[in-house]
Amino acid sequence: MTVLGILECGRNKPEWLEEHGGFAEWFPPLLNVIDPTLTFKVWRADQGELPDRVDACDAWLLTGSPASTYQDLPWQRGLSAFVVEAKDVRPMIGVCYGHQHIHAALGGKVEKAAQWGVGITRYGIDARPDWLKDTLAKDVEEFRLIALHQDHVTVPAPDTRVLASSPQCPFAITLIGSDVLTFQPHPEMTPKQAAKIYDLHRGDMGEAHWSAAQQSLRGDRDHQLAARWIVDFIRSTARLRNASENGEPKA
Repeated sequence: MTVLGILECGRNKPEWLEEHGGFAEWFPPLLNVIDPTLTFKVWRADQGELPDRVDACDAWLLTGSPASTYQDLPWQRGLSAFVVEAKDVRPMIGVCYGHQHIHAALGGKVEKAAQWGVGITRYGIDARPDWLKDTLAKDVEEFRLIALHQDHVTVPAPDTRVLASSPQCPFAITLIGSDVLTFQPHPEMTPKQAAKIYDLHRGDMGEAHWSAAQQSLRGDRDHQLAARWIVDFIRSTARLRNASENGEPKA
């Protein structure tokens, strides 16, 4: 049984929790479609709650957040220290804010973009990792995923390989070293939840940008493809790590 530790980096608005759930709650339904044996534990990282040990779970996932990495809040500094310590011990996944936080913690840079990244966005696949096992997933040329971010990675962490990108988001899906996988878009977020958040930031986005984003939510998205990437990544890194710990060849 594989246990994925979810480090929740923010909380959904209270009035949306009953209908949509919290940020950490969006991942089990996404990933269990691909691997029903995955189990989950949650820590409220944004409240300073972190695991006692970096090996307490088989893998780690950092969620989205309304915060910005460059706010440098106490909980963010604690999370950065955990990321640095954990990255060579357990595989790690970052989504949206989690993607940004990991890059910043490992030596990259995050800044505010000129325009919001919103709507179902197409990201061309630039490289297919060796650990991707699903045959159909290997043949896909792009991801269509929900974007929702104003900040973005402008300088990636050292040893970053870009797996997918768009003209406005050159570091959309990345692999840092061999044990860290990050997504700027949201495979876990539903169009219904995204629509509410777009409405909340309508004035900031501008009317034309908001309208185009809302219209795009009627289109297809590749959230299950992203889930396949995440599950294959966790399985592969766990297998290689176990082989190394047992003195077996990694091939």
